[in-house]
Amino acid sequence: MTERRQAGLALAPLVLLELGAFVWPLAVLARHGEVARLALPVTDPVVRGCVLTSYGLSLAVAVVAVGLAIPAGWALARSRAPAARLVLSLPLLFSGVMVGFLGVLVLGNVGALPALSQRLTGTRWGEGLAYTPAGLFLAYLWFELPRAVLALEAAFRELDPDLEAAAASLGAGPWARFRRVVLPGVWPAIRETVAAAFAIALGSYGAALILTRRTTVLPVAIYEQFTGFLDDATACALCAWLVVPALVAGALSGGLLPRARKAE
Repeated sequence: MTERRQAGLALAPLVLLELGAFVWPLAVLARHGEVARLALPVTDPVVRGCVLTSYGLSLAVAVVAVGLAIPAGWALARSRAPAARLVLSLPLLFSGVMVGFLGVLVLGNVGALPALSQRLTGTRWGEGLAYTPAGLFLAYLWFELPRAVLALEAAFRELDPDLEAAAASLGAGPWARFRRVVLPGVWPAIRETVAAAFAIALGSYGAALILTRRTTVLPVAIYEQFTGFLDDATACALCAWLVVPALVAGALSGGLLPRARKAE
């Protein structure tokens, strides 16, 4: 038996599970004549706004989180600071609901920041910000940033230090070494971390449930359809608009690009 066939047999249960969890429900949805609901984000302006808000918010969180995580991960890989790593790990201990309530306590109508700014300036700065798209963005970012930092720290640690030493011996300065040696070396990890952060933010539910008063994101809309309107078909159709982008992001970051990575 060839290695490729052995690998195929080993992966078969996982592939069947994935197909059963995604393709089969879509087939059931189509069989019951509800496949038209998949087009709701195209035909319904309210649903379309919800979907676009979710996609834009998740992409913004992923890009900003990874952008901030690159220097932080590089610094952690160089310094091995346990205290900083402990502080960064704190958000990973909290559920999304707890993150949402922390946002309320800081930027809600009775939050700590408005109260402090009123004492200092007489104006309640940031009051109610937690319930806006900006507040949800900050909550997501606080939750996603540690994951991105720890993932990139591991990638920075795997870099061969001799590469930087060789670049330094050729006269490259710190910024030139970082831009021309370090970043290309961890680019696959950066790409995969962006995709993972996007997928996680897209499906995040707990913080959104607490904070979405003035805007609605897709996971909350699915919850409302499923529990509030008892509309299982619409909820399942909207779930497809969560799953497909996550699968595409994962495939583009790591699943469809291994050959290109080897070619590099």
